[in-house]
Amino acid sequence: MSQAPLQTEDDLQLVKAYILLPMLLDVLERDIRALGNVKLKLGAVYIEILRGVQDRVTADVTLLRRQMRARGLKIYDEQRTERHVEVRYLCRGYHHRFSMLWGLVKAELSIRLSEYLRS
Repeated sequence: MSQAPLQTEDDLQLVKAYILLPMLLDVLERDIRALGNVKLKLGAVYIEILRGVQDRVTADVTLLRRQMRARGLKIYDEQRTERHVEVRYLCRGYHHRFSMLWGLVKAELSIRLSEYLRS
């Protein structure tokens, strides 16, 4: 009988989401504050939409943490430099690293925000 692989593509996607979703919450909060300081005719509507997205992202973060725990994934270090963000994590007892360049982070955040706004 063969053993399960130490790390799967699904595990990597969970780690990636763990990096991106909290950043998306930060971006949304910053944008909501900026919209509050700008005189727009429908500013309150835009803020309400972004608050709804925040609520869905927060629910997804909760689900993500539950899934990570169930799979034996634990992030124990996050470093942000001028070039990239890097996390170190345990995957079923083995140490791994995952990093993303800021350009990729920005592109991924744009894609994820678009998906939330469409749903």
